[in-house]
Amino acid sequence: MNADFNVWLLIVGLVVGAGLVWLVIMDSRRRESEVDAVERPREAAWLSAVMIEEGYDVEPDAAERLLLLHRAYLDAPPPDPVTAYVEAPPDPVTSGQISDEPISDGPGREA
Repeated sequence: MNADFNVWLLIVGLVVGAGLVWLVIMDSRRRESEVDAVERPREAAWLSAVMIEEGYDVEPDAAERLLLLHRAYLDAPPPDPVTAYVEAPPDPVTSGQISDEPISDGPGREA
């Protein structure tokens, strides 16, 4: 009887352990905030190369600008679904609302 309980306990332990490993692995994707100013030009070059392969002429500088604007969009509050922009909203990068500086984890530490 004790051996049956040990086998059941082993099976439950394996299932719980597999569930915990799955939870940790599931949340291991990179976040937008983890891409710093040093990596952004490489991401823009990759994005430009992929777009060129698909037949779109996108320069790396334009791709980098789009990535900065995308980051500003994610940092902003959600847009009002009723109001459409008649003219372009103010540029958050040049107006100082966001920075293209590396993101820091705290004083003296960079991410």
